[in-house]
Amino acid sequence: MKHIKMGEYLFKEYLTLIFLMGICRGLFILFNRSGAEEIPIKIMGKSFLYGWIFDNSITCYYIGALLIFLLVYSLLRVVWLGAVGKFIINIYKIIVSSIVFLTLLGDIEYYREFNFHLNATIFDYTDHMDEIGLTILYGDYNYLAVFFLFVIIEGLYLFISFNSFNEDVYKDREKGITFLSDIGTIFLVGILSVFGARGGFSQSTLNWGRAYFSSYTFANQTAINGVFALGKSLDLARKDNKKGKSQVNRIFTEEELKENIRSYIGTEKDKFLSDKNVLLRKTETGKEVKNYNVVIVLMESFMGDTVGVLGGEPDLTPNYNKLAEEGILFTNFFSNGNRSNRGILSVLTGFPSQYGKSILKKPVGQKPFVSLSGILKDRGYSTHFMYGGDIEFDNMKGFFETNGVNNFVSRDDFSKKDRTIKWGVPDDKLFDKAAEYLGTLKEPFFFEIFTLSNHAPFDIDENFKEFTEEDYPDYERYNAFKFADYSIGKFVNAVKDKEWAKNTIFVFVADHGENRRKPIEIDWKKFSNPLVIWTPGGQLKHEVIEKAGSQLDLLPTIMGILGGEYIHSSWGKDLLDKDNKDSTAYVVENNFVGIIDKENIYIDGITVPEVLRRKSDDSIIEDKELVEKYKKAARTYLELSIQQERYGTFGR
Repeated sequence: MKHIKMGEYLFKEYLTLIFLMGICRGLFILFNRSGAEEIPIKIMGKSFLYGWIFDNSITCYYIGALLIFLLVYSLLRVVWLGAVGKFIINIYKIIVSSIVFLTLLGDIEYYREFNFHLNATIFDYTDHMDEIGLTILYGDYNYLAVFFLFVIIEGLYLFISFNSFNEDVYKDREKGITFLSDIGTIFLVGILSVFGARGGFSQSTLNWGRAYFSSYTFANQTAINGVFALGKSLDLARKDNKKGKSQVNRIFTEEELKENIRSYIGTEKDKFLSDKNVLLRKTETGKEVKNYNVVIVLMESFMGDTVGVLGGEPDLTPNYNKLAEEGILFTNFFSNGNRSNRGILSVLTGFPSQYGKSILKKPVGQKPFVSLSGILKDRGYSTHFMYGGDIEFDNMKGFFETNGVNNFVSRDDFSKKDRTIKWGVPDDKLFDKAAEYLGTLKEPFFFEIFTLSNHAPFDIDENFKEFTEEDYPDYERYNAFKFADYSIGKFVNAVKDKEWAKNTIFVFVADHGENRRKPIEIDWKKFSNPLVIWTPGGQLKHEVIEKAGSQLDLLPTIMGILGGEYIHSSWGKDLLDKDNKDSTAYVVENNFVGIIDKENIYIDGITVPEVLRRKSDDSIIEDKELVEKYKKAARTYLELSIQQERYGTFGR
């Protein structure tokens, strides 16, 4: 049996690929050097370190597939057909490495033109391929330079790789070693490749948020591997298309979309500023500026169905009920989507839930929105986010960093004894740290805390498991819900008498609801979101707001309290403005979109006919005029959100 030094060969293969990808990153900086002019050299150096994580992932995918061909080669060599196996391996290398390096080098020019990495949009929306083609054809692209560099880098890789294979594997016939040893090497490297490809041993797989290590956007973008960015985007698009989520035909022209949305959200206090982002506007509140601290408590799955003050049964929220009696309670407030990554986006930016994958997980989500944290940061606020789990999950850290949040506390900042649930830190421990942390901050500050305990598998402490299966079918969720409410009460008691708290607006809002498994298109109660704005200093008096609203309205409502003028592009209105009398909530779930008002919910989708239902009993309402009104609104929100996501026109 011939000796195959498989391990040595694979190690050389790995080093060669990592080195050449590093060269491509250097070329990325060179071709886009204007973006690095104000960035310290030390920070740009770190982009190579963080970039290695992404390069390592792509290299591990490459080697993982190569192992299959090496296994075939090893089997063929046993029966003296090694030359055939070598030919197969060489074909794989030529084809796949060419794709890898062409993508990396093409990404340099694509980023230079569009300011974000290659993504699935280069294949989407074929009705606009003429525009894309013209952009590429007549753009300022360095075609010859890219091709010349590709020939050099691809040629260098193939020379080193072919030579290494010949010397370490194909020609090495001196020592005898068993075939099982070769299989063992392939198996071991295969295991390492799996972990390397997914980005390590953490709970979440690698995503672009891992690259956000600094306050310099270009340095962060430099760390992202272009092949990784394109591959991730294509995978998400494939999943969307498989579920039929991207097949939306346009009803309105761009001009009609602009007119429609401005008629829905515009007021006399607004001055629209742009035709690119048709929602970008300056709002003059007519009030004096108040630099109150802002604390947003984003409550995991805190659906109104079991909130006593909203008529929920069973009533699991004595502490939240008390807050509602002291603060401003919104009784017809709704989430816009059905996942945390939707609620996080809508609460912070006023941008609606998307049809398909969340924008947080798409490459275009790397572009900044006009966020509440960013607005307050411009007013001199420090900005903070606390989460008891993996802060890279769903790209949270990358999203918050892009949108004005500078300081983070997450699972790794807690002691191991506090990480007692599968997701990380339970709510009571999270709020204990939040209360302590808030007391150290210089005012004014923006602080958002995201809870965890009310998330499946609902693994709360045994001492808080009050209900059993004999009491309620959803007893586990109910126990977790009540524990979440207990933790809120504990937090409120810990901070309410602090001096900083008396100058603070506390906002308690859910990220989304839970599936109640009702056999209708969209269960409106699933989106029922308890919202209370509470000020222990007495700045806001108790009030009950019955008008319909959603997470899209939160940014202008908070800014209405803080006063002054501000620039934003939220899709909502100030719910405390007495002139705002006609408001609704736009919601998205799977293939459905909907409009909710105080009494009704309108539903539309690709695979179902439109329907208007009465919220009180889910009965169908035959009102053609109202159906047409809400159809126009729902389609406007849907089409404009797709358009803004497609072209990244949601920011300044």
